[in-house]
Amino acid sequence: MVKPVKLALFDIDGTIFRSSLLIELINGLVDDRIMPLTAKKEVEREFKAWLDRRGDYEDYIKKVIAIHLKYIAGKSFVEVSASASQTIKNLRHRVYRFTRDLIASLKKQDYHLVTISGSPTYIVSMYARMIGFDAYFGSEYEVKQGCFTGEVLNLQTFYKKALVLKDYLAAKNIKVDFKHSIAVGDTESDIPMLALVGRPIAFNPNLELARYARRKKWEVVVERKDVIYSLRDFKLLNN
Repeated sequence: MVKPVKLALFDIDGTIFRSSLLIELINGLVDDRIMPLTAKKEVEREFKAWLDRRGDYEDYIKKVIAIHLKYIAGKSFVEVSASASQTIKNLRHRVYRFTRDLIASLKKQDYHLVTISGSPTYIVSMYARMIGFDAYFGSEYEVKQGCFTGEVLNLQTFYKKALVLKDYLAAKNIKVDFKHSIAVGDTESDIPMLALVGRPIAFNPNLELARYARRKKWEVVVERKDVIYSLRDFKLLNN
């Protein structure tokens, strides 16, 4: 009888990586003159709006996705991939200590590591392989004759992470011990994924996820500067 595997499910942006792969990708593409400077300026404008609390993080990221889609059309897949690879190399150490050490520990315990991200698959794949994940999923963008068309094939990983995972497990015929599995995410889009496992961790959660985690009594971990806090019972001052 095959022993069920224990899963370790992770978001990337804001959970492992101390930024957004998509945002850093756009910056790199501008620096490499693949995208125009206006793309970077549009991202910076949306970032400032978020910093000024004129919108939540999820809305901010959706706008960045739209900017990427707007400027990626017609660009060479080979050139974009080369730029993405260099971005990963430059920023490979920009990680949170908590999730970095947790991943290392889970690998030693033979967890099956899976990451599901809303960032493009072509950069998610590079990042996931570098860290050593067993499987990875990102948003798919159409490529024809070697160039991006500007069409999206699949953005569902950003909104339906649990469905993506279930399809993967069924395709691979993987039997899972969900009770002893773990998942880590930072926004409400991760809730369906977190709800699957016996140990969900809301890491540096945004307000919507923090509210949900508090209601469900999920573990909340916050990393600020060089301090890591584990919270079980907490009060939201902006609840």
